[in-house]
Amino acid sequence: MLKKIVICAALALALCSCGSQKDLAYFQDAQTGALDTAVGKLNTIRTGDVLMISVSSSTPELAIPYNLFSARSQIASTTAAANSSSRVISNVTYEGYTVDSEGCINFPVLGKIKVEGLTREQLAKQLQDTLQSVMPDPVVTVTFVNFFVTVIGEVARPGTYNFPGDRLTLLEAIGFAGDLTVYGERSKVMVIREENGERHVEILNLKSKDIFTSPYFYLKQNDVVYVEPVGAKAKSVSTFTTYFPIITSLASLGTSIAMMIYYITFASRVR
Repeated sequence: MLKKIVICAALALALCSCGSQKDLAYFQDAQTGALDTAVGKLNTIRTGDVLMISVSSSTPELAIPYNLFSARSQIASTTAAANSSSRVISNVTYEGYTVDSEGCINFPVLGKIKVEGLTREQLAKQLQDTLQSVMPDPVVTVTFVNFFVTVIGEVARPGTYNFPGDRLTLLEAIGFAGDLTVYGERSKVMVIREENGERHVEILNLKSKDIFTSPYFYLKQNDVVYVEPVGAKAKSVSTFTTYFPIITSLASLGTSIAMMIYYITFASRVR
């Protein structure tokens, strides 16, 4: 009888373990080999974006007027000198160009430039070609200042994250947030995106390899990723889940003690 109880308990623990692993595993239908993936297009510049643009040249003094921070610094220096103050404004280097409602930025010397729909590389190349006539060897660097993605819900570290690049996957964003908790519903990860004044919502299933072909696998500026909880019952069973390892350990200890008592008693009867 005791042996049957031990076997049943072992089977129950094995089944619980298998069930929990199945609930937590990603890409359960994926197999070894190449996977179909969505085309990872680089994010383009959109209205409301903030861009950091720096210009350099083998003749540095020629590049000064084309840098926003340099222009700001010059204005600040002139004002400071007029006020007999030597205070240095340190945050001017963090200012950027905001893309207006017409998709343009107001660039020093060159004036209004249409940038909406361009990638960072395309805008940098366009500016370099324009500046070739006024300075030798111009080098232009364009960076997104506001590539923010918000990850909330059942993740380890919910929050808003700023990424320096222009291509980011859903998995990378979740990784920055510390991965899903055990209560995160892996089959219902929501991506909320706003484009052209319209808000779109897509539900992705992390248990399936199909997420790699979704146009929402690659995130865009200001996307929101929301991980749903497993359900209302997740909170109600949280106490049991927390203490389950302790319970199983005590049960195992109790079983071991019972078996020792059984064998000692059996041995004494045999004598």
